[in-house]
Amino acid sequence: METAEGVYDFSKLTTTLNYAATYGKKVIVRVFTKTVSGAKPKPLPAYMLNDETTYGGSATTGGLRINGFSGWSPRFDNPNVMARFKALITAMAAEVGPHSALQGIGPDESAWGFRDTWPIADLTTAQVKDAHREQCLHIQSCFPGKEIYPFYNYCDGSPDEEVIAEFQWSLSQGMCAGITDTHRIPEMQSGVQPVAAAYPVSAKTLMIVDYMSTGADDSGLAERYLENGRTTALRGADITVWLNWGGATGNYWAAAKNAMATIG
Repeated sequence: METAEGVYDFSKLTTTLNYAATYGKKVIVRVFTKTVSGAKPKPLPAYMLNDETTYGGSATTGGLRINGFSGWSPRFDNPNVMARFKALITAMAAEVGPHSALQGIGPDESAWGFRDTWPIADLTTAQVKDAHREQCLHIQSCFPGKEIYPFYNYCDGSPDEEVIAEFQWSLSQGMCAGITDTHRIPEMQSGVQPVAAAYPVSAKTLMIVDYMSTGADDSGLAERYLENGRTTALRGADITVWLNWGGATGNYWAAAKNAMATIG
């Protein structure tokens, strides 16, 4: 959305909000700032990528780190990178903050994961948490009256107490709760407790189902979607978004339709 330093293009966002408003619908926006593959375009403007002195990193990858997916994550622990993120959010709020179709907004997932789930070189858990909290608080200050959704991901790969502590912090700030990647992925299968025993959430909750594992203990894709339905009910999630890999003709889509037909 930042085409050059301090120059922004929010036309796609405005078009989406206007479209939703036409049908009396609302939009919750999640600002993605990472990629999950090195083959994807780097998620920062060129002026940052070409300035490793100011933003950290190396030539053509300024402001970025290679993450646990062999993709890229911004160096939000670098104050200059954080300043550019805040400038983007401030400009976004000026452009679409008052829009009637904008219901809520949140930053990308908290983590690059807690502890060693998806480790990022040279970062501590505290640094990851602090950077995420700083983003959330800035978004909240820029979008008064809107729902703010801090997203916490890979909760099955983190100790319960860490996840609960982050949710409690969010709620103490008057924010809502965002949950992503609620199921174990293959690398987390062994020795990790099921989500049904994890964190409690006592706030308006948005759950994003954007990864369905197919490890050895899965009895099929439809069953995994049904498990998520049960998890959603347990969490008391108000909104659940189903992201289906492979498009409308893929196995994931068929499994989601079967699960939703069963759940009702």
